[in-house]
Amino acid sequence: MKKFLSVILAGVMVLSVAACSSSTTTEETEGETTEETTEETEGAEGGYTIGFSPYTLTNEYFTAVLDGVQTACDELGCELIYFDPQNDPTQQASQIDDMIAAGIDALVYIPYDSAGAHTVLQTCKDAGVKVINIDNVITEDDYDLVDAIIASDNTQLGYLSGQWVAEHHPDGANILIVHLQTAESCIINVDGFWQGIRDNVENPDAFVEVQVVEGEGSTETTFQVVSDALQAHDNIDVIYAINDTSALGAVQAVAEAGLEGSIDILGKDGAPIGKHAIADGTMVQSSAQRPTYMGYTGVQYAVDLLNGEEVEFNTSIESYSITADNIDDYDLDAWDTLE
Repeated sequence: MKKFLSVILAGVMVLSVAACSSSTTTEETEGETTEETTEETEGAEGGYTIGFSPYTLTNEYFTAVLDGVQTACDELGCELIYFDPQNDPTQQASQIDDMIAAGIDALVYIPYDSAGAHTVLQTCKDAGVKVINIDNVITEDDYDLVDAIIASDNTQLGYLSGQWVAEHHPDGANILIVHLQTAESCIINVDGFWQGIRDNVENPDAFVEVQVVEGEGSTETTFQVVSDALQAHDNIDVIYAINDTSALGAVQAVAEAGLEGSIDILGKDGAPIGKHAIADGTMVQSSAQRPTYMGYTGVQYAVDLLNGEEVEFNTSIESYSITADNIDDYDLDAWDTLE
């Protein structure tokens, strides 16, 4: 397990990124954000100030999104401001208020709680800030408060995992779901997972949801809740986790229970940690996303809108399945490319 822990610890390092057109930097220490600003703060000539608000940066998926956001800002001559709310929706809202006060022109936004984003979105609209909602999609009731949505095909992400289960457990399976129930995207993932099973088996009733546990998208939390579930249920065949970070917690719990090789663990994201686990044989499948590309496209859309151009309102990014059969086709240490 030391190998897994070292990988996870590497993933939780929060990047400190310099703005592309000034020497403004953001540093995250013990949950507090400080800014050090030199005299040049206006951004590149004709450029814009872009805010980026994920709901955490202690997950390498979101640092990959940040990489894409920063790359686009560098290329387009924009200043970037971002903070780490550390999974606290109240803090996220407060930080966005601070960004608006700092003069952002647009916000690339990943809400902690899809259903609870209304106030933040209304505040941005009232302030004239363009909002590009990415990754975790807001509820349809709030669509009129954003300027564009960019997300993976969340149904497809789950569906690909369901297909894998249907193919490898054709006669049925007892399934544990590791969820993040505050995220609309994860709700859609899980629905897609079950659809992928139903569409590809003769007897869907043979696939039983043993339990749904709240893993919070976290390795540590997932380890605890899956350990408890394994003690409560001795018949689990499959664990489906809504991201690879959670899946690694399930891997640890299964190993500590002495059940390696008897339970198939599936994740989502195609993260480097997930790819390594598939190569090592401790995970069987991960449906891959393109977080770097998503962040990059979010800034592109923001700048296009600020320049008076039209963009597609709802953009879906296709996902793909990574398994032991095709793992050699991928760079284990990379998320995705911008090509």
